[in-house]
Amino acid sequence: MNAIFPPVLKRLYRKERISSFLIVVGAVDAVLGGVNQVGTLMILGLLTSGVSLGYRWWCIQQAETRLDLKSKQLYLPPSANRNPLPNLDRRDRRE
Repeated sequence: MNAIFPPVLKRLYRKERISSFLIVVGAVDAVLGGVNQVGTLMILGLLTSGVSLGYRWWCIQQAETRLDLKSKQLYLPPSANRNPLPNLDRRDRRE
């Protein structure tokens, strides 16, 4: 498990450093608050983790929206559809 866990963490931290840090801080606060029976610290940790997870989800949604907009580019102008190309048959060619 030690061989798999560090690469996963590195990949997650490289993508979103701020939200990853806040998730870890919130999780540590929640655990410390739960173990020491300090309700406010636990709630603060859960809120911090929740807000940072929401921020990360929002960033992922924004990135997907940008990719969708870029993939819908038209390469030909709309007027190209109105003027179709002529059909070329063997009968049309002069010999």
